[in-house]
Amino acid sequence: MTRRTYLYLTAAIAVTAVIGCGGTPSSPTAAPPVVTPSPTPTANTWTLAGTVSDAVTRAPISGASLAFSKLSTVTSDSAGAWSMNGTGTADASQSLVVSAPGYLTHNTGIRWQASGRTNLEVLLFADRAPFSLAFYRDLVRNASETLDRFEPLRRWTVQPNFYINTFNPQTNQTIDAAELALVVIAIQQSVPQLTGGAFTAGAIESGNGQRPFRAGYINLSFSSEPKADYCGHSQVGANPGEIVINYDRCASACGSLKVSPEVVAHEVGHAMGFWHTKADGLMNATKFHGCATASFSLDEQLHARLAYLRPPGNLDIDTDPDSFLALTESGAPPVIYCRR
Repeated sequence: MTRRTYLYLTAAIAVTAVIGCGGTPSSPTAAPPVVTPSPTPTANTWTLAGTVSDAVTRAPISGASLAFSKLSTVTSDSAGAWSMNGTGTADASQSLVVSAPGYLTHNTGIRWQASGRTNLEVLLFADRAPFSLAFYRDLVRNASETLDRFEPLRRWTVQPNFYINTFNPQTNQTIDAAELALVVIAIQQSVPQLTGGAFTAGAIESGNGQRPFRAGYINLSFSSEPKADYCGHSQVGANPGEIVINYDRCASACGSLKVSPEVVAHEVGHAMGFWHTKADGLMNATKFHGCATASFSLDEQLHARLAYLRPPGNLDIDTDPDSFLALTESGAPPVIYCRR
């Protein structure tokens, strides 16, 4: 090799070296992210279970059909028990129709819980004595006075308190202490009879003057209309509620006392959500029995207790409100006058 050739090769190698080291170096390629597969979701498993019983006797009802609108239909066993299992989710509320031979069909519903519910108790009204649909409609639906429509169930959902305005409209003083005591006792006796023991009268307060209405209270006061044809009037099932007693109008059998315990009990009956009946008893529209204690008839007590097993807004025959809420109708509560 000649000297010239050697120099050419050296120069070529040098050029190659310059080209290899010059310019911007390329960026390294990023590694792809590691994707962890999501675990397969576990299906929610739920159970619905409960019993079906007679509302009067609490005896189990065998062979009752429970038809859920968006689930399935099950039948109660010899002990009145039923259950169903499933997976997944369901609507927040489930419509339910419960029927059994010899009983009134109950249209109701349940609130959904993700894990289900196992303590559901359904109570049905037996279509036979001692229950009477005709009497129930009079007492609860106002059927004896409004033939063209049935009222929704109106009742209290909390313990009622009372305020008694002791102002005597005849003397402009206070009512007699014995009359006040009579009113208090009549209230205390009436509330548990009218609710099947679900409630008793709460605080019973009194004062010589009006007090604003407030939730949880029924205000009781006295009017003086001796020539009027009513013993009293009340708001039906309203919270807050009102009772007005026509002083010295319907207490002729009470001697010197101008207030009858039966009239007070009758008006408390309205205030707790009930109407006039045609049968013998304190809620009869026209019959008063003197100055006896405030004792409702067995029929009145039974049917009132059954009414307090249903939510306000329950409709004839036995349909609970779609909202599952304790609502009846908007607007002012109905007022009923007790004629004589």
